[in-house]
Amino acid sequence: MTATKSAPPKGWITSGSHPNSYEMSLFPDFSHSGTKCARLCSKKDEIDGFGTLMQSVKADGYRGKRIKLTAFIKSKSVDDWAGLWMRVDAGREFVSFDNMQNRPIKGDTDWTQYHVVLDVPEKSTSIHFGVLLSGAGSLWLDDFELEVVGLDVLSTDTTWNSRSCGIQYQNLQPINMDFSQGLREDNKEFPIDATPVGWFKQKYGDGDVEIGLSKSSRKDAAVAAFVKVDGADGGALLQSVHADPYVGKRVKLSGSVKTEALAGNATLFFRADAGRQLTVCHDYMEGRELTGTNGWTECECVIDIPEGSDNIYIGGVVNGDGTAWFKGFALTEVSAETATTGKHGKVKKNKKPATAASKRSLPSEPLNLDFEDGEHGSKRGVHRLPIGWMASGSHPDNYKMCVDDTTKFAGCKCALIESHRDPQSGFGTLMQMVHADFCLGKKMRLSAHIKSEEVGLAALWMRIDGGDGEILGFDNMQNNPITGTTDWNYYECVLDVPLDAKAVAFGVLLSGHGRVWFSQVTLEQASDDVEVTARKEDVQARDQPMNMCFEE
Repeated sequence: MTATKSAPPKGWITSGSHPNSYEMSLFPDFSHSGTKCARLCSKKDEIDGFGTLMQSVKADGYRGKRIKLTAFIKSKSVDDWAGLWMRVDAGREFVSFDNMQNRPIKGDTDWTQYHVVLDVPEKSTSIHFGVLLSGAGSLWLDDFELEVVGLDVLSTDTTWNSRSCGIQYQNLQPINMDFSQGLREDNKEFPIDATPVGWFKQKYGDGDVEIGLSKSSRKDAAVAAFVKVDGADGGALLQSVHADPYVGKRVKLSGSVKTEALAGNATLFFRADAGRQLTVCHDYMEGRELTGTNGWTECECVIDIPEGSDNIYIGGVVNGDGTAWFKGFALTEVSAETATTGKHGKVKKNKKPATAASKRSLPSEPLNLDFEDGEHGSKRGVHRLPIGWMASGSHPDNYKMCVDDTTKFAGCKCALIESHRDPQSGFGTLMQMVHADFCLGKKMRLSAHIKSEEVGLAALWMRIDGGDGEILGFDNMQNNPITGTTDWNYYECVLDVPLDAKAVAFGVLLSGHGRVWFSQVTLEQASDDVEVTARKEDVQARDQPMNMCFEE
């Protein structure tokens, strides 16, 4: 079998942590359909990294929709793993992602169709997709398709794991609000306790939380669900509902609550989320909680569901020991004349879109590059972030990020990124984002000294963003990443900053296990004779996918 010369198929580009360790090209000897396919194969017997064949398209025709990427893949001798992948970006952040790492392709397989399904929020700007191969082996790819599907097709988005508990059990609409459908059977798709159908349990702290159903001996009595807390900080019975039918509306959650011997309190729970922006509006009955022992009490929460919301949580919560029963839940649209409840249920009229607010709040120049200004706490809890820096990435909660007082480089303080969970996929980054005004029309060099210990992959990175969130320049050392254990070394990224640039983002990332330290970070103008380390055309997205069957 022979492949054509080692150049990516028309419309596709090579990327990944070690793209030069793989051959990615058209393959004429066989295909799934047509006359040709693409082949992605390793050049070495051992590769500690991955390569990907990919392309990028604008999100314009897909916003507000659910999309499905399918492809046929054949594999041989894949010793680590491979997967179809897709990512949706909203300017400077990515909002959904799946790379099949939780259901990988391994070993030898015949032609098989695989798929990933993601939501494309209204704020999305680009969609990126392809096939990756980690380690050694060979893949053949054919018959890609990117299509819009209905909400009845389940999303495979793995970023839900880095959002809030229960998002993976999202319902298209409220179900089993009267608990008449009984308890959910435990199975592989929903490996959770036997909660009522459509609902899930959440526990806070150590101790026990029991969920169940109870019914009066009267034949016409309504079924109630109970939450019993014993020793835990609290427990909740919640349902996750897709926000689309309620976006831009004022909505009421109502239900009846009965309590017994509450050490703390019990409340209804009503919250709207917009991607990783959690709790954009909510009401937890603050100031109206039920305490002690109470007969059936009618309760309600009324909140606005802002534009951009993609998930609604509804249910009941018990804080502290005790038992509460809930029945007769209803989620209904109400008129604008109906007042919202709680302090955070209403969208403020003078509130600007999050993207506009973030642009205004960007610093005018980099801050605390020497880590001498101290650190502040993070809402993420595990981090003690250097002042001026923020934790980000696909799975930032899998990493500890802080100033390491025990390690220095040439007498200077260092920042540390360290895996503290099992980071099976994704990455974490310690980063800054600043206004581009101070460097418009200049060539900018980001540099740092970096040391690593048993890392899967680490890199210095820099990105130039435009006014609508488009990426004007990007480098993350993908052709020469840091792997394994290394002593202190100097690294740099060099990019041109166009006159229409709006922001510069930069930092250090860690993917997989390990620890990485960095020090003496500098962002400065480079001379004209210094070559850039990445090109604008490498990251531009086209209007539509192309050459999906590799016949061009």
